[in-house]
Amino acid sequence: MKRSNRLVLLVGVLLAVLAFVAIVILLNQEAETAIPEEITETVLVATVDIGRGDSVTPDVVEEVEVDPEAVQGTPLRSTSAVAGQAAVFPIPAGSQVTGEAIGLGNNVIVDLPALLEPGEKAIAFQVDRVTGVDFLVKPGDTIDIVTSQLINVLQETADSAANPDENAPPRFESIPGLEAARTVKAILQDKRVLYVSATRAQEQEPIDTNGDGVIDELDEQPAQAAIDSVIIVIAGTAQDAEIIKFAQNDLGEVGSLTAIVRHADDDAVEETLGITIDQLVEEFGLRIPNIVEQLNEDVAPAP
Repeated sequence: MKRSNRLVLLVGVLLAVLAFVAIVILLNQEAETAIPEEITETVLVATVDIGRGDSVTPDVVEEVEVDPEAVQGTPLRSTSAVAGQAAVFPIPAGSQVTGEAIGLGNNVIVDLPALLEPGEKAIAFQVDRVTGVDFLVKPGDTIDIVTSQLINVLQETADSAANPDENAPPRFESIPGLEAARTVKAILQDKRVLYVSATRAQEQEPIDTNGDGVIDELDEQPAQAAIDSVIIVIAGTAQDAEIIKFAQNDLGEVGSLTAIVRHADDDAVEETLGITIDQLVEEFGLRIPNIVEQLNEDVAPAP
């Protein structure tokens, strides 16, 4: 009887020990699972100082894990995201290389003064899809700007030309038929793009087109509005700003200025002729129909 009681007591102690061990293990497991894993995000960091305009390539950046709150701008997650894009602004070694730094970001907050060098000004002009190179211009590009204008061709009046007084100021008049002659000229070259605005097209609101009270895939939604124009901001001088203002006087005017993208390493200034109708005829051989001769042939009497 005593031996049986001792056996029961021993089994009870053994079960208590096993239960205690199980509780300790369970608590340790809960404690381990309660510790959250550290959350980080991958960003690119410059390994060397990158100057404005320098090519950002995979060999000058590295992937680094940082706290999510430390992520700046539009993050780039892999070294494959850079492929020689020009740096929009200087990037010191150890700094994050963001999308904004190479003209690919979506951050609408742009510090224009920080992008300028001493003596430079930020100058804006408006382009459409054609004059803006299908909206492919991006910050960091360098561009030329061509203007197209309509001008009135003038000639000195007959009485002014016949005036014997050499000191008299000449007077001019428009030539009939030449009140809006076109002239084209490259007015600015090798200008650095600081910023390109988002589209002015408005996002279309979903509509319950079938009238069932629910907006879903069964409703035909209106087509997305086409991009109509964007604003390009370049770095230039006050003189450049005057030229742009004169060439695009109307704030709503689109088409008078055309952006031409240059190679990143091309900083040469090209001497251009400018183009008018007479230069197209004289320099490039544009043929003009001889309307007078044709009319004379039409009315000439038969032999």
